[in-house]
Amino acid sequence: MTRPLPLPLPWALDWERRLIAVVGDQPIPAYGSCDWHALPENSAIRVAACVLAAAAWRTYTDPAEVARRLRLEIDEARELDRLEQDLDDWTPTLTRQQAAAYSRSGPSQGELARRRKDPVAAARAGRQAAAIADAFPLQEGAA
Repeated sequence: MTRPLPLPLPWALDWERRLIAVVGDQPIPAYGSCDWHALPENSAIRVAACVLAAAAWRTYTDPAEVARRLRLEIDEARELDRLEQDLDDWTPTLTRQQAAAYSRSGPSQGELARRRKDPVAAARAGRQAAAIADAFPLQEGAA
């Protein structure tokens, strides 16, 4: 299980700060990573990575660290809630716009065939419309 990074260095103990400061500005790989395993066993960078990992575990239950994690979690939940509310606000508008777009009737196949002066296509469209009307008769009062 991956734990979050420890609190900023001011929360580090004096001996932790001293061991971490030995490496200067060199990057410190995560404890147990491939880069960490590639370091020599007597490397100050390897020791600093161990110290950072130990500090992360030590500060994990610190009240300020717990409050920070909770604040981040609550902020994320609020943002997700806001995004969901934005979506809920837009959905009826989009649905109305889509319904209006879908309900706009265009010319039927028969009408298009008549406009193109294609009697064969017009006859075929008429037969299709009649077959659909026979298969799916409209109920009284429905139009």
